[in-house]
Amino acid sequence: PYLQKDVSLAALLYRADVSILTALCDQSLNVVASSPYRYVPLTSNVMLVYADMLVSSLNERDSQVGFFPETEAGFWILTVAMQKTSNGEIPHHLAWFLPNLFVTEGNSIATGREVYGFNKQAGEINKPSEIYSPRFAVDVLGIKQFAPDAVAQKERLFEVSISAEEQSQIGWSDWSSAKDYFTSTIMNSIRPDMGSSVIGFVAQTLVNHIPLVFLKQMRSASNVEKASYQKIVEAPLQIREFYAGAKLTQPCTLSLTHLDSHPLAKRLGLQAVQTNLLGAWLNVDFILELGTEL
Repeated sequence: PYLQKDVSLAALLYRADVSILTALCDQSLNVVASSPYRYVPLTSNVMLVYADMLVSSLNERDSQVGFFPETEAGFWILTVAMQKTSNGEIPHHLAWFLPNLFVTEGNSIATGREVYGFNKQAGEINKPSEIYSPRFAVDVLGIKQFAPDAVAQKERLFEVSISAEEQSQIGWSDWSSAKDYFTSTIMNSIRPDMGSSVIGFVAQTLVNHIPLVFLKQMRSASNVEKASYQKIVEAPLQIREFYAGAKLTQPCTLSLTHLDSHPLAKRLGLQAVQTNLLGAWLNVDFILELGTEL
């Protein structure tokens, strides 16, 4: 397990095409026949999360090594895991799916992919000066248009801009208050076509910890079109300490650049330019627990 310490985090919610999110979950999570669950997007939104932190292992031996600084920016999709039964599917729990996560530190990419199955990719991240005014950008080694003679180079993939400085405001005094805000936000954004039974289930489940879910796989060396290993992994992510946080009152505009090598807008069903529905910033400590292979 990992300790993510002194996390400065901004979470921004953007509208997405739910049919594309559904296809992404089917392609990325619902391909493992042995999995007891089918993951379905709960809302027609995607959450963009920026985080700057110090990361250390909680393993008895590795905890003596020290901390690695890590900055990341990625997209989160809230899903409901529908359990497969002989009488059909029933909602079992919620899970956050991270289809794209860009990080600045190579060790994090290796361990994240190998241990859990994080789809971590290398990126250069221009950090915001203050987390409560989350202006940031992500550059990648990418290709604008595929061609036999195309050469990958540094390209701006996406950025978040704010028209005005975020004003000082009274924030949440504890995690319980912040959690109430996120809970009400999720309840108000549930897809109406999910049905009353799922909506009622979500209302009860949101008080619990929501794990992360990944597709952990390795490509076959003898047949590159197939995987030699493929499992669904879930891992709890829990708040250890809450220090500060508040809602963001200024609109945050997300601008996506199309790269054939990184087709984020197409992959996530996002508009090239759009303003967030809502947002918040937090200063916390997280613990990423041991995972469970399904």
